[in-house]
Amino acid sequence: VVSTQSTGSHRLLHTKYFYAKFHKKHHEWTAPIGITSVYCGVLEMVTSNLIPMSLGPFIMQSHLMVTWIWTAFVLFSTTLAHGGYHLPFLFSPEAHDYHHKVFNCWFGTLGILDKLHKTDQPFAGSINAERHYVSFSMKPIKELHPDRLKPSTSAGEGKKAL
Repeated sequence: VVSTQSTGSHRLLHTKYFYAKFHKKHHEWTAPIGITSVYCGVLEMVTSNLIPMSLGPFIMQSHLMVTWIWTAFVLFSTTLAHGGYHLPFLFSPEAHDYHHKVFNCWFGTLGILDKLHKTDQPFAGSINAERHYVSFSMKPIKELHPDRLKPSTSAGEGKKAL
C-alpha cells in the first residue's frame, strides 16, 4: 500500500506542472541530508508523505501501538534514504541519492514498481546500483565500490602538430 501510494504520488509530483509548483523545493538538495526528507510544502507533505504512511494502518485498522511503531519505522527509513550515508546493516540510500542527482528515475520506496515501469533503468547502469544493498561490512561502501574514473586526456592530445 505504501509503495503504491508513494510511488504514484511521487511520479505525479515529477510531472512538469506539479514539479514546478510543488516538488522543486524538495529537489533543491541534489545531495540530500536527513532533514530534507520533510523539506517540502504542505500539499506534498500530505499527499506524498502523510497519506502513504497512514493508509496501511488505517486500512488494516491497526492498534495504536503498531501505528506508532510503523510511523517511527517510516520516518527512520525516509530519513535514512535522504541521509546520504550508507551505514552497515541498514538500508541503502543509493537509489534515492541517485534520484536526487538526476530527478527522472527511481520514484518508489522499494524499487518494485520502478522495475515494473522501467523507471529504474538509468539507475541500473550506475555505480550507485552496484552499491545499493545492505552492507554487512564495516568498510565504507565507497571503498568496496569506488567511483569510476572518467578517462582523461593528456594536455597535448587532440592538438595538431605544427
